[in-house]
Amino acid sequence: MSTVSNRIFVSIGVSKPHGGLAALPGAITAAERMALWAKAQGYITLLLHDENLPEITVELLRKEITKVIEDVTGQTELKRLVIFFAGHGGSQQVGDQFWLLTNWDTDWNEAIRISSLQRILEYYGPKQVAVIGDACQEYSSRFIDVLGSAILKKNDEEPHRYELDQFLAVGFGKQAYMIKAKDENKAFCLFTEVLLDALEGDASDNYFEKLNGNKVITSQSLASYLDNNVPMEAARYGLHMDPCPKPGFYTDRTYLTLPELSAGLTIPSATVMAASTSIESFEIEMLGASREKSARSAISKPKKKAPDHVRSVARIALEKPKPGNVPSVINSVELDQARENRRQAFMDKVDKAMVRDHFETACGICVNGADVDAVHASFGVPSRVSGPYNWFRIDLGATSDSENLAWSDVLVTLADGRMVTVCAIKNFIAELYILDDTSISLIHHPLGADPGESYMVIDLLARLHSKLLTMQEIIDSAAMLRYNKHRIITVGCIAAQFYDAIRDVDSLRSMAAFYAMHKQPIPLDIILYGGGTISEHSGRLYADIPAVAEREARTSREASRRFTFMETPAFKAHPIAGRIPWMRQAWGAVETARCDNSASRWQQRASAAMRYLASGVFTVAVPEGRDAMYELAGIGMD
Repeated sequence: MSTVSNRIFVSIGVSKPHGGLAALPGAITAAERMALWAKAQGYITLLLHDENLPEITVELLRKEITKVIEDVTGQTELKRLVIFFAGHGGSQQVGDQFWLLTNWDTDWNEAIRISSLQRILEYYGPKQVAVIGDACQEYSSRFIDVLGSAILKKNDEEPHRYELDQFLAVGFGKQAYMIKAKDENKAFCLFTEVLLDALEGDASDNYFEKLNGNKVITSQSLASYLDNNVPMEAARYGLHMDPCPKPGFYTDRTYLTLPELSAGLTIPSATVMAASTSIESFEIEMLGASREKSARSAISKPKKKAPDHVRSVARIALEKPKPGNVPSVINSVELDQARENRRQAFMDKVDKAMVRDHFETACGICVNGADVDAVHASFGVPSRVSGPYNWFRIDLGATSDSENLAWSDVLVTLADGRMVTVCAIKNFIAELYILDDTSISLIHHPLGADPGESYMVIDLLARLHSKLLTMQEIIDSAAMLRYNKHRIITVGCIAAQFYDAIRDVDSLRSMAAFYAMHKQPIPLDIILYGGGTISEHSGRLYADIPAVAEREARTSREASRRFTFMETPAFKAHPIAGRIPWMRQAWGAVETARCDNSASRWQQRASAAMRYLASGVFTVAVPEGRDAMYELAGIGMD
């Protein structure tokens, strides 16, 4: 009786998405070749692509992936699950990439949202998950409304933490590339071919580790290989690609084992997919929103040392272009300047805005950049302050919670019909900035605060809106949040997005605990991503937050501030700020959030309201979503 494998490899290729995107036949090549490698390594392999299937949809992926997982877990423990994707991709913020499926243009859920998929997999019991993506992370206006899907459905199992590897072709805002077919050679994706060289053991010796007398490619050595070799191989085509590997396996770290006795074996020449030795012209396609082509001239393939082992997947030669004929595909200087101009415009508008530093009700909202038709609150009473500005006091009245924990969801209806959701919090003023049709920003600052105190937060949000915010800055912003936790409350939602992207649940829970320790309600987004379990009582949400052990500091700024990695205690039924996610990205966590039975109706209402979201970083709803948003907030409708 054969023993079922405890490792699964899912290989997905989408080469013909709708919506006017360029065809990417290289995605089929990539998916097939990765599946071939996985099968040779003993993985149970699921290959799904649109050359053999009419469409790649959420429903198809859910059915097939669920089945293969259940087949394994019905017989043994699922040790490792690898999800590979090749095709078009995009990103709306740092650390939140999505992969486009066939019908993405007519159904905004028809995309794989990596953060949501990683979150839902905690309910399926894998010990390790590797996410590998050969796709752009391009920020494009045509992708601005994509929501994406977790693919799998939440089941009745308890969530379990797993080790996470991420190997993505490029970072936020960048393009990955496909080399088009030439003569007898199929189109191929550049990142996948470099990846396969390492996975097939054709890396130089310094990228191998030694384990039990064998040479091995590990999670960490694979990341190092990609970091060093993807840019080098891309440069051969006149392209710029910086991969985004994040190794996280720490138990079984091995992807490939080469016995020392393999020396002397050679790969049969008949299996090598080599390019012609004559000068050829290559065309390049981006695996993202834009379609920019450039003719490339290549010289004969560089001679490589014969491998000392047999590859299970034949090599595709990565050609060196002909010198002097390498036009630039992307003018990164112009792109960076455009983003800097957008950042500066944000800073100028916010700096000139008129806001108050106090309200006699100890809570209020200042709206800048648009006229306001109406303001309604779930708790308390809003009223307009007389004068030329859109200022509204919020009288939260008496609550069952202590005074400092009082809050209310507020729906601000603009003159154009859009509804902006704001969580008003006792002793804070919410500053709402309407910058343009798709850009809205929100800052909470304490009553009586010096305007200069908000400068760091304004700059952080400006960089977020202009797509200049880096992961390092997000990590450091979390340290800033915890240093000024009683004064900088909005930043926690931004930091939570990053922690969710790498499934750092301990940091989410630690952050939630810091709000509780300083007697503030916890922004809903932090709990949705995994900061605790949600319950509902009398129309308000509460969180049970598990304790967190002390960990190692990750950055020099963290190391200088022990509170960023110290242990934090557990809390029971601590108030959550808001029934509506603060930021648009957090809506993707509603379905996967941990809720007890008391909060199930809230979760259903939130899922129903999701389809009415408008564009933007913060939560904005289209006019058609009025009833759904009011019901979710618990506001009586006129």
